[in-house]
Amino acid sequence: MQVVGRSELEAITEGLKTTIARIVLSHRNAGADLTWSLMHQIESEAMRALEQSGNFDLTHLNLLRAYPTAYPRTDDLVNFGNATTLPIALSLIYREYRRSH
Repeated sequence: MQVVGRSELEAITEGLKTTIARIVLSHRNAGADLTWSLMHQIESEAMRALEQSGNFDLTHLNLLRAYPTAYPRTDDLVNFGNATTLPIALSLIYREYRRSH
């Protein structure tokens, strides 16, 4: 089992924030609402971009992703209800979408 250090996790999170901000901006400029389908699409795009950069290990990136079946993949608007814990990637996407609104 490989342990991910705090500094590495912080670097991945910062890379993810930057990448998500860029992707969200393009969707917001197109006037798209944040649906579950779009959230998963943004998550996949961001992870793919970080993996292709060669700066991060895919195994480590996957630590920040949502479990594949944990959230809907519909065109309904995103609503986390009273959730208190979210996967990092989804939390960053949601915050950035709200911030850029």
